[in-house]
Amino acid sequence: MAFRVVLIENEVTIKVKLNNLIVTKEGEDLWIPLDDISMIVMDNLSSMLSARLLCQLSEQGIGLMICNQKHLPTGYYSSYDNHSRASKVIGYQIEKSKEYYEQLWRNIVTVKIQNQSKAYFRLTNDLEGTRMIEEFSTGIMNGDKSNREAHAAKVYFNLLMGTSFSRGNEDILLNSGLDYGYAVLRGYIARVCVGYGLNTQIGIHHKNEYNRFNLVDDLMEPLRPLIDIVAYEVMKNEPYFTAEHRRQLVNVLNMKILYRNKKMFVCNMIENYVEQYASFIMERCENIVFPDIDEFVGEELDGL
Repeated sequence: MAFRVVLIENEVTIKVKLNNLIVTKEGEDLWIPLDDISMIVMDNLSSMLSARLLCQLSEQGIGLMICNQKHLPTGYYSSYDNHSRASKVIGYQIEKSKEYYEQLWRNIVTVKIQNQSKAYFRLTNDLEGTRMIEEFSTGIMNGDKSNREAHAAKVYFNLLMGTSFSRGNEDILLNSGLDYGYAVLRGYIARVCVGYGLNTQIGIHHKNEYNRFNLVDDLMEPLRPLIDIVAYEVMKNEPYFTAEHRRQLVNVLNMKILYRNKKMFVCNMIENYVEQYASFIMERCENIVFPDIDEFVGEELDGL
């Protein structure tokens, strides 16, 4: 199982040879086995890569994320279809009823809010605020018709960052970190969905006809607090969004989490999580085990 996320921040030349990615910088070659790579984040607009490389990446199921001048992910390239039974999986996605997806969305929102409350307590030790957030996870209707998700998010971010905080405000430094981290997470989940034959346009709750990643945006909701924790911890007292911040946010995928009684990398947990969703859709399992923020280990190296 591929596990390595490669972040490229400097001007380099990239090519493939003997099933290795070769990154050349100032005459020095770094060889990385393609079988080890799950995603490449290209955060330098001067680097050179070839069509042959893109073809090889798609054949290997390796995602490529491109960042703009502000170092924010702006584009994502992945294989068009590398699952032998994609049409069968898509058939299961299409045939599910509105009621089926509304119940599933209720479960996703419930877990997301619970994870937000756990992330908040982890960062602040504020028990009263934690309970305020957690209360929104009770009594959620199918399809979240009362919009508990949005209400919980407002309380969560206001408690964490102050009542003046707004997710849409580009002048707030933390938003740059959250946007970057969420985009990396989104790109990785998109890569895994394609690998399991899922059509990412067929969402659970998100139904935007212009959004290629409706399903990805649904599945990532319970995982957003992972990014929140890391972004808050590394950026809360910082004046600028730096290269080191970006490295740490990409590195979330290489951090550890306990999932289904096994300690694993976050990227491997995502593979397991998406695989369960595909199996659930195809009626091969009875439920989905959602990631629990209380089980997020972080950068601990021992005990894998």
